[in-house]
Amino acid sequence: MAVRSPHIFIVRRLLLTQLAISIFFPLAFLPFGMNAAWSALAGGFASFIPNAYFAYRTFQYSGARAVNAIARSMFAGEIGKLALMALIFIVLFKYQKTLNHGALFSGFIVVQLSVWLTPLLSNRKPNSSI
Repeated sequence: MAVRSPHIFIVRRLLLTQLAISIFFPLAFLPFGMNAAWSALAGGFASFIPNAYFAYRTFQYSGARAVNAIARSMFAGEIGKLALMALIFIVLFKYQKTLNHGALFSGFIVVQLSVWLTPLLSNRKPNSSI
């Protein structure tokens, strides 16, 4: 039986931040047209969806007794994340002909950078015992 990590609330906060940025960042591209905004949205979700999959796979287990299961799930999560990211980009580039590449990669990069910004902007102080 899987035991959930006690630090899952931090991961949820990070994923909610990424989801919010994925949804609201494309609004900055509306002056450049709907195509640019949709491309930025696609780039944000090309980052968010694989990260959510990785978090789901990685934080299934916790505790010293589950160290082997944690290592396996982290490895599987990272492989799945990279494969999912590649698949999303392949589908976008193959089937979306009117893609704005600058907006797509801007959305992707901004959501990736949110991983660094969320701990800086959160109110909770880091726990020194971790």
